[in-house]
Amino acid sequence: MKEKHTGIRQEIMAVILSLTLAVTAIMGILVLNIQKKSLTNEMELRGLSVTRNIANNIADFILIKYDLEAAKILKEAMQNKGVMYAMVADSKGIILAHNDMTRVKTMYTPPGKRLYSTPGKNTVYETASGEKVIEFTAAVVAKRKARIGVAYVGISYDLIGNALKRTYIDIIFVTFIAVLLSVAGAFLLSAAITKPIYALAEGARIVGMGDLDHKIRIKNRNELGLLADALNSMTEGLKKAQQAEILRLALEKELEIAWKIQDSLLPKSFPDMKKYEVAAFYRPAKEIGGDYYDVIPLSKGRFGIVMADVSGKGIPAALIMTMLSGILNMESAANPDPVTVLSKLNDGLLTKVGGGMFATVFYAVIDTGGGSVVMVSAGHHEILVYRGKTASVESYSPKGAAIGVLKSIEFGARMEKISLQVETGDKLLLFTDGISEAKAAKGGRFGMERAVQSLQKNGGKTCRAVVDGLLGDVEEFTGGQEQSDDIAILSIGRNA
Repeated sequence: MKEKHTGIRQEIMAVILSLTLAVTAIMGILVLNIQKKSLTNEMELRGLSVTRNIANNIADFILIKYDLEAAKILKEAMQNKGVMYAMVADSKGIILAHNDMTRVKTMYTPPGKRLYSTPGKNTVYETASGEKVIEFTAAVVAKRKARIGVAYVGISYDLIGNALKRTYIDIIFVTFIAVLLSVAGAFLLSAAITKPIYALAEGARIVGMGDLDHKIRIKNRNELGLLADALNSMTEGLKKAQQAEILRLALEKELEIAWKIQDSLLPKSFPDMKKYEVAAFYRPAKEIGGDYYDVIPLSKGRFGIVMADVSGKGIPAALIMTMLSGILNMESAANPDPVTVLSKLNDGLLTKVGGGMFATVFYAVIDTGGGSVVMVSAGHHEILVYRGKTASVESYSPKGAAIGVLKSIEFGARMEKISLQVETGDKLLLFTDGISEAKAAKGGRFGMERAVQSLQKNGGKTCRAVVDGLLGDVEEFTGGQEQSDDIAILSIGRNA
C-alpha cells in the first residue's frame, strides 16, 4: 500500500496560519489585559470621585438631620452610569441615608459574597443574582472635625465587561483579516517553491532506487538550486560508499560475533557463596575488550577468584581472553594450588600468544568455610582489602611475571603466594588498570591512592555500593573524558 503524504503547500500554509493565530492571540491577550487595567483604573477613579463627592456634600445635612437634602444628593449620585446604590452608614453600621429611603435606619450589609480587592484596594462582591459589584467607601466628616460615618457607593462591574466585549469583537475582526492575508501570502509562497521541491523529491526517489547516474536539474539558483547540486555530488560518491559500506557491515558482523563470544564468558550471575556476596562491573573501551573476571566454583566450599587484563584491545584481545578463560576454568578445577593453576595457564598460552601480546592475571582461592584466601598474581597490580573491624584498607601485591612472557620453570620460580584471613565485614576489591590509569581532562591519572580512598569511603556498604562508588569516583575524576582502557571491577565481601 502506497504511503500517503501531505502536500508541502498545505504544510507551509498551516505553519503560517498557526504563527498568525499565535501572534494575534498573544497580541489579543496583551490588549485585553491592558484594556482591563485601563478600564479598572478609570472605574476606580470615577467611583472614588463619586463617593468622595457624596461624603463631602452630605456630611452637614446628615449632621443637622436634613434628610431630604441628603436623599437628593444620593439620588443625584445614582444618575452616574453604572451606580447601583449609594448610602451613608454610621460607625455602628446603621444606615443614615440611602438612595432607597426604605433602607434608612437598617443595618448595612455587604451586597454579596466578597471576591477580591482591586489594585485601588476597593472590594469586588458577587450578588445573589451573580452580578459583580465594586464597592467604594469614603469617610463622612462634618465641619472637617465630626466623623459621622462612611459613604458607600456600589458600581456595576458590567461597565468593564461590556467594554471588554467590544474589544473582543475588534480582536476577532483583526484576526479574521490577518488570517485571510496570511493564507493568501502562504499560497503564493508555496506555489513559488513547490515545483523545484517536486523535482528534488523525484530525483531523490530515482537515485534511491539505484540509478546513481541520474542528475537533478533545477534552474533556480537559490538554496534549492544549491541543494540540487549537493544531491548530484552526493550520487557521484555513493558508488564508492557502497563498497565501503559492504566492508563496514562485514566488520560489524565480525565484531558482533566476537562480542557475543566475549559476553558469554563473563558471568551473568555468580555461584552461591553462602556467607559471601559478589558484585561486578565491566565496560570495554571499544566494542569488545580483553578484560576478564570470574568466580569459579571448586570443591568443598572453595571458589576461584579471577581478574585478568589482556594487553591491547579489540578482537585480538578478546580471542586471547577466550583462550585464557577456557584454560583457567579447566586448570582451576584440576589443581588446588593457585601457583600451579597460573603455571599451567602460562604454558597453555605461551605458544599461542604472539606479536608481543601478554596478559596479567590475579588468581585467588577462597575457602568460604574458614575464610582463608590464598592469592597469586601474574603481573597484575595489587588488590585492596577492606577490614570491617578497623574500617581500614590493606593492599596486597603478590610478585609474578605476566602470562605469555616467561617459560614455565622461570615463570613458577618468580611467583609469590600470599595467604590472608577474611573476617565478617571484610571486602576484597579487584579491578583492571582501566580504573587506576583513568585520565582526567586536566591531566593526571586516577591512581591507586584514590581507589583506596573510594574503598575507605564505601567499604562499610554492600559490594554493589563498593563497585558503584568506585565507578562513580572514576567518572567524576575523568570529567566525562572518553574511556581509554577497558574497565572491570569485582568485589567480594563476607557478610557473616
